[in-house]
Amino acid sequence: MKKSYCFLDKIHQLNNVANVYDELSTLDFTKNIYEQVNKLDEDLFQLSFINGTIIDIGWYPAFEEGGEFIVQVISDENWDEPTFRTSSKWDKNELIQKISEALNNCPSS
Repeated sequence: MKKSYCFLDKIHQLNNVANVYDELSTLDFTKNIYEQVNKLDEDLFQLSFINGTIIDIGWYPAFEEGGEFIVQVISDENWDEPTFRTSSKWDKNELIQKISEALNNCPSS
């Protein structure tokens, strides 16, 4: 049975979710990046599924205005070779689209 989860004000219907860590949704995209840079860490979001697949989102390099969000799908604990990887600049709509792409490339969603 699918449950509703809300990330960045967008609702997703997902199955088999084990855990959600979401600091990403606390970012204020109406502000300039330099006003939020102290919140832009490598560990902003993790969505873990029962089978061990993970969607991970972080800002790289951390706390740098010139960085970007890295969105990746990790399978079989293989962090060196994500099954899906993309990036997004400081743009909420683009980031929402990249999360949807990650979910579409995630065998557990």
